[in-house]
Amino acid sequence: MESGTRHRGPLPQGPPLRDTCSSGALSPASDGEVRHTLTSYDDTDLRRITALYQPRLQQAMTEICSTVSAILHQKKLITETEHQEMKRLHDIHQKMASSEFLCKVVLEKEDARAGRAMWEELINFQHNPQCQKLKSILSEIHAKGSVLLEEITLKALESEGVQEDLKEAHRFHKKTLRDRNQKLVMNSIGGREKVQSFLLEDHYTDLVVISSLREMRVVEHELLVRGRDHERWRQQVIKKELETLKHHQIFRSCFGIESRSTSVAISGVAGIGKTTLLQKIVYDWAMDKIYPQFHFIFHFKFRDLNSYGSTNIRTLILDCYPYLGRDLDMILQDPSNLLFIFDGLDEFRTSISFIDSSGCNPGVSLCPDPVTLCPIADIVRCLIQGKVLNGSSVLITTRPTVLKSLKKSVIHLHAEILGFSAEQRKQYFLNFYDTEVIGEEAFRYVEQNDILYTMCYNPSYCWIICCSLQHTFKEAAGEHLQRPRTITELFSNYIYNILQNHTREQSNSQDVLLRLGDMAYQGISERVIVFSESHLQEHSLQPSQFLSGFLMEFLQTEHSLQREAYSFFHLTVQEFIAALTRFICTPPDKVTQLLDRASSIKDGKFEIFLRFFAGLSCPWYQKLEPFFGELPHATTCRVIDWVGKRLLKKMRNKRKLLNAFHCLYECQNKGLTQAIVTKIRNINFSKTSLSPVDCYLLAWAFELCELIGILNLQYCQITAESLRRLVPVLHKCSELWLLNVNMGDEGINILSQALRRPDCRIQKLVLGSNQIGDLGVKRMLEALRHPNCKIKSLRLWDNSLTDACAEELCAALKDNTSLLKLDLSRNAFTAQSVSSFVHLILTSKSLQDLQLDRNRLEDSGIQLLSGALRNPMCKLQRLGLRENNLTDLSLQYLSIALSSNKIFKYLGLSKNNFTNLSLPFLTELIRNCSHLRVITLFGNEQLSQQVKNELRALNRELQPSRPKLKVEI
Repeated sequence: MESGTRHRGPLPQGPPLRDTCSSGALSPASDGEVRHTLTSYDDTDLRRITALYQPRLQQAMTEICSTVSAILHQKKLITETEHQEMKRLHDIHQKMASSEFLCKVVLEKEDARAGRAMWEELINFQHNPQCQKLKSILSEIHAKGSVLLEEITLKALESEGVQEDLKEAHRFHKKTLRDRNQKLVMNSIGGREKVQSFLLEDHYTDLVVISSLREMRVVEHELLVRGRDHERWRQQVIKKELETLKHHQIFRSCFGIESRSTSVAISGVAGIGKTTLLQKIVYDWAMDKIYPQFHFIFHFKFRDLNSYGSTNIRTLILDCYPYLGRDLDMILQDPSNLLFIFDGLDEFRTSISFIDSSGCNPGVSLCPDPVTLCPIADIVRCLIQGKVLNGSSVLITTRPTVLKSLKKSVIHLHAEILGFSAEQRKQYFLNFYDTEVIGEEAFRYVEQNDILYTMCYNPSYCWIICCSLQHTFKEAAGEHLQRPRTITELFSNYIYNILQNHTREQSNSQDVLLRLGDMAYQGISERVIVFSESHLQEHSLQPSQFLSGFLMEFLQTEHSLQREAYSFFHLTVQEFIAALTRFICTPPDKVTQLLDRASSIKDGKFEIFLRFFAGLSCPWYQKLEPFFGELPHATTCRVIDWVGKRLLKKMRNKRKLLNAFHCLYECQNKGLTQAIVTKIRNINFSKTSLSPVDCYLLAWAFELCELIGILNLQYCQITAESLRRLVPVLHKCSELWLLNVNMGDEGINILSQALRRPDCRIQKLVLGSNQIGDLGVKRMLEALRHPNCKIKSLRLWDNSLTDACAEELCAALKDNTSLLKLDLSRNAFTAQSVSSFVHLILTSKSLQDLQLDRNRLEDSGIQLLSGALRNPMCKLQRLGLRENNLTDLSLQYLSIALSSNKIFKYLGLSKNNFTNLSLPFLTELIRNCSHLRVITLFGNEQLSQQVKNELRALNRELQPSRPKLKVEI
């Protein structure tokens, strides 16, 4: 890539960039706009842009690489050998490698012809559903315009080496950070070594990181919402809709609203790996692997910064890196070479008030330079916003709950850690256990448990699960050991193992745990996850007890710059210990009050607590009785009674209802479950995001029912994997609402299997707005014609259906003796399909209602359809023809066809092209079709007010003899 090349000719001027951190993605640019921008670049600049965007292009082109290669080869812009190599990689499913190879070939060409041709094809493909990433890349290039070239030039100039006077400080600083970050530290349950360390290089597992900002639903528990979203995002990554980035692509890359990316925010739920990711970044920088443009990195943790009052940047750096004292003033003279890392904004006790884009926020003060004393919050804010050490870079991590505090700040790149992929989960298990055999066995067990397996997207959950299971997989072969199925059983097992290992060395460990639980509960109530020594003392927990080893099993200590700070190893450990303590210590007559109070909190912070509390009522708790004694039977009864009443109560809040089902699952009480679900006829989770785990537990509960009235999952965006979890209950539903759930081909196959079951109860199936397409419908045909299929109402509107599927669909349905209603509205059927519809109307023994609204049947289609309506064999009573581009001629056909029809009741004709000339035909149709009850004519703009009044008068005239008639106009 040519550095600092002078631009020849005028630079393309894109529109001003929007702040994507507050307003979302850039608006899509048109093909013409993108084409104009790209053709405005000269050959050298286009090559530089291609090189900059290469990492993202390689992701975006995987599905079209072989087609683009074929086009370039056809134009003789790449060689036969190069094209065949790309085709070979694509054919062996090495699509990413194929895409990388194409970019490399294009960039290595002497001229830019291949590059220009490639970009032209990318413009043509950007509207392809498989190329969602292309659209964002092309719109971004258009929006940046000349700014993009300036960024590239600055990037090329930033790679200057460390100045001579600072080389020794630079070398020693890297050595220090290398030594501090080379090991991963993990705690273990039992054994001689409470703390184990591993080389970061050997045990670091890559995480899935997406380069976009996702809104946090603050009324929910963050781990629950992210757990639900994880599977959907994983599917989006697989489908090439979300872009992923590596830890070395965060700065000075094509990701972000500026390629320089001087401010970056990385979010992720508790335990997802934010701190470990930072450790990897710092270590790889210290090893000279990444980011050579940074000469010095300063790494801070917000939990350490809580102990500061007013200070300055210089003091802050020297407290952590005292050896830089002699050189620090010189280091700070060139901010562009500096990276400040702040880990854990959610742990910072002081709110950071950012100045908005107008610059107005009188409540904050500025940090003008590195030596002026000011609060830590102002130092961090001014660094991010470039008010001090302008040109330096800042990387900040946080949990999603506090992302809103960054909204007013200009963040150049937002990224979120999704956690482990399926392959990475398995690798973690194999790394954790002593042998691969044990690792494989443990992973298989977890993989078969939907609840535990879904938790494994989070590295901390992986660790807890592995720790909890390790004893059950290391015991002598042949011995039957009960293994956890629920999260309560998992954490009960986790606590049991700890208590078992400390029974001899500390007789009061149970008492310490109960006091720790009180502190944990207070922390949940007040949203505290980092505790000070004063917190411990408030609950009669002496910091010296930490050295005993018992507290080390639950808390981790941070040696702050000024005082100690403590936190639970994971937020969920804190929640379980809090629930365990409340369960043990709350008098039975106070249990209901406690649960009601916790469930009334709207921000979701008690959701997991409630699940644990319910789960402790199950027999698994008996495992902990040797340590805490037998619980009063009344406590268990109160919990079970509360869960039951909660589910039978008609809750409007579907999230709370779903959490109540989770509580029911944690109880593992079959009698209670059966008593509840047999009283719930309808299940409505419409417009509620459901994860595979949510669907699994619904199936677990309602599998005990013989019949479900309505299962309403419309607008749930469930995946095929989620639908697969519902297989045990799908066939039991009388009505199944799957409107706009994005089920895909696999979902259609699952549904088809349910329809073919001999015990299938489905009578109404709503599949609208799923973009099933012709091929998807054809996959359903065998099920629809199967004798076990008793469907009465089939709704397939808005599914991109065309004439190509009409004949086969109608042929499959004609022998179905139960079908009463077929809705094919909002598709792309034309007059070509009408002969198939006619055949269905005349041969079906049951069809009474056919909705064809918003298709393109036109007059020629209605002419054919009218022949069927006139036939005595026609049993149709309702017909929808709204928005079909019909004229007065269609009304003439319909008036003749229906004039002698004695059963027809409803005709929908809104939003067509009828004129005043249609009045005689309408009058004849309304008068002569004696059983007609409703005819709709809304939106026919060419009908005059006089004609409308005459039709209303006709309606009034016929009211005495036909009181149910309605002419809606």
